[in-house]
Amino acid sequence: MPKAKQDNILRLMTYNIQVGIRSRSYGEYLRNSWRHVLPGRKGTAHLEPIAGLLKTQDIVGIQEADAGSYRTRSVNLLHFLAQSAGFEDWHLHGHRRFGKVARHGMGLLSRYQIESSNAHALPGRVPGRAAVVYQLKARQDSLTIVLTHLALSRRDRSRQLSYIGETVEDAKHLILMGDLNCEPQELHQHPWLRSRGLHGPDSELHSHPSWRPNRQIDHILASPELNIVEARAEPFCWSDHLPVLAEIQLPGSLQLEPAKA
Repeated sequence: MPKAKQDNILRLMTYNIQVGIRSRSYGEYLRNSWRHVLPGRKGTAHLEPIAGLLKTQDIVGIQEADAGSYRTRSVNLLHFLAQSAGFEDWHLHGHRRFGKVARHGMGLLSRYQIESSNAHALPGRVPGRAAVVYQLKARQDSLTIVLTHLALSRRDRSRQLSYIGETVEDAKHLILMGDLNCEPQELHQHPWLRSRGLHGPDSELHSHPSWRPNRQIDHILASPELNIVEARAEPFCWSDHLPVLAEIQLPGSLQLEPAKA
């Protein structure tokens, strides 16, 4: 039974999985670079430890997945992880495609009903960045979750956050999560985040690079009425990012509907 069903605590994770390519040093970026265009020798075996980690969560946002291409032997990584970790509902948005070689995507795994999903192309000098707005069904209300992977340029990130803010301006209960490619100080200075009151955990959660994390660029942010009870960066070096986890106390009126098996 999902934990939020028992005490209205929602367990979330955001994880940039780097297509399941394990990285334990900068040297492995070079040694494993072929994995970004060629299939591995072990099929989906390299994804099984990730699936094991996800089993304890209610909602998981995944970045740098693949929708099924040559480099993954046509395996949709979100579908595989959803099945392996027992998630009844899932959604993947493909936002960049390089012929038959790679189909970049990101998406959500959920133990609660995804009522709707709307993908938005984000502004930026380099096309291909996106944000997906999910509505999770509740008995009397709804929860909006925005999953995104922001640009490397600070100027583009600012524009992208402003665009997201306009897109979800009517959302009552809001969670923003993903690889935001910036430290908390930059987020605190953004006008939309300040005006909306989105907040993260009090502690520093360094998530990149995974083998010696010193940057806090993967985030779970919540609107003021959603209390972040606990958060951590999990020491799980299966990508160049560590997964970031949070437990959020939902208001009593926000009773999420379990996904249908």
